[in-house]
Amino acid sequence: MISFPRFAAVGFLLLVAAAGCGRETYLTRLDETRRYFAYEERLNQNLTPVAWAGRGFLLRVPKQFAPITNKGTEERDPRQPTFAEGLDLPGLQAAWQANFQLTGEGGHGPGWLYLCSNYDFLAKKEDAGKATGLNAEIIQLIAKAVGQQQVKPIEKLPLYEVPPRSEEAFVDKRQYHALSPGIPALIDDKQYRVRIYTYAKEKSPAQICLIYVLPDNVVQASNLDRAIDMSLETLVVTRDKPPAPSAKGGKGKASARAKSF
Repeated sequence: MISFPRFAAVGFLLLVAAAGCGRETYLTRLDETRRYFAYEERLNQNLTPVAWAGRGFLLRVPKQFAPITNKGTEERDPRQPTFAEGLDLPGLQAAWQANFQLTGEGGHGPGWLYLCSNYDFLAKKEDAGKATGLNAEIIQLIAKAVGQQQVKPIEKLPLYEVPPRSEEAFVDKRQYHALSPGIPALIDDKQYRVRIYTYAKEKSPAQICLIYVLPDNVVQASNLDRAIDMSLETLVVTRDKPPAPSAKGGKGKASARAKSF
């Protein structure tokens, strides 16, 4: 039979052990929280504070880039590329422009970011082919526009994964078929590269293509590269395809919500 004093001592030791386990769990969670907020701070230092909300996606872009607006009154959509004659990107949803300081005597030079999506093509059965081949088509269109005919098919492009394996991830891994460092192009007598990152969501018809048009000699190019990687981490597909029309032929409430993106 165990005496009361001995029983009390055992109970006290169990409480101490339990408290120790609780403290260890608390410290682990505290450290995870600290690392997470440090990650968020890195994002905030490099990316726009608010995600761009498009039709079916969210994306934070490098903070150097400002959106190009489309008022709908211009003869040609001002978001469409101007760096190559006759180039119109299918599925264009958004475009941004930046002004970069260049090394040497380069002064400053513009850069652009374009985002294309097959979201609208998925709304119509007759556009099914365009929806399926959007990313591949964009690569070929850009290559032809800048005079580069030899470009690998999209399925043979290397996979680019973010966040890198060497870094702790607080978001799901994303894989892009990437054309990087990109297709060379001469714009206003300056050397540029057109980088292309194509994303196809797993088990989804959604395709998104991000096109960066950047001068070759950007000051602090490594910081820009890191910001681009961080931006790629933030891409979220919020809706795989447009909602089906209602039975009466209208678009219903779901479509009304889609307009908010």
